[in-house]
Amino acid sequence: MDLNLPTLNPTTAEHLLHGAVLSWRQRWSVLKASGPALCDYLQGQITQDMGRLTPNRAIHSAILTPQGKAVSELYLLEAGCDEVIILTPTSCAEKSVGRLRQFALGQTLRIGIVDSLTICSLQGANAADILADFGISEPDQGWLACSRTAQGDCFALVMPENPRGYWLIGSRERLRSLMNQHPCIDESEIEAMRIIRGLPNFGVEWDESVHPLNANLIEFDGVSFDKGCYVGQEVTSRMQWRGGIKKRLYRVAIDGEPDTLPCPVRSTANIGVLRSAAIDHDNNCTGIALLPIEIAESDAALSLENGTAVEILEACHA
Repeated sequence: MDLNLPTLNPTTAEHLLHGAVLSWRQRWSVLKASGPALCDYLQGQITQDMGRLTPNRAIHSAILTPQGKAVSELYLLEAGCDEVIILTPTSCAEKSVGRLRQFALGQTLRIGIVDSLTICSLQGANAADILADFGISEPDQGWLACSRTAQGDCFALVMPENPRGYWLIGSRERLRSLMNQHPCIDESEIEAMRIIRGLPNFGVEWDESVHPLNANLIEFDGVSFDKGCYVGQEVTSRMQWRGGIKKRLYRVAIDGEPDTLPCPVRSTANIGVLRSAAIDHDNNCTGIALLPIEIAESDAALSLENGTAVEILEACHA
């Protein structure tokens, strides 16, 4: 069975080493929230501390049900006075809006999908030069550092930090104009780069069946244990303080290719799941797997159902 795994082709790899490439990120949508008490309201809704959000630094977070199940993951950027831009997977954008509105009774808030804004990914050794040409200064060091145009109508977000790349958030027309001037690639290649780097996404490598702490929310700086109450906080804190984190997402090397996805990962029995896989420019296969921490920290030999060997490279992290 041909899975048609996302693949990074050699030409793109060459552009990344000596130039830069751009691609739409249609898998993600842009929400906007505004209101005089917005930050106080969001503080009680998301897993990360809103106090960490600044004009120069975005935050990563998740929204949960009262039972602690994930609704979506989020990236939040300060957009201006009493206004926040929220990035969420397109597959759950409407659900994210509904959940964020759910407890807003009596609040003067506006939260919705903004179709006029979109995201493109800018990656490669010369990506910062393209930012400068676009009128955005290079963000500070660190994952999720951000900067914006002087007009405040377009944002650059460090994504990922190593190798350093960016997400650009702005109007479709302005981003399309930028993309017409530089090499562009299909989003499937950006997906290949994401998987090879080990950056899990909600809706692909994890979902509502996986608690966010088992999906490396701590490793991706998406949760605060000091901020106080938020929806789903009790379950999340209990998992942390009572040793309930038994699984983790790992970046793995695969000596071949999976027959199906998701695919069981075996030792003496099925112990985990390969959630995604991609092919790099040298035809190597890398994936992201949800595995028991105890097994990952042992010397157990791992394989897929078809006998293909699996090697754990590292836990997924920012």
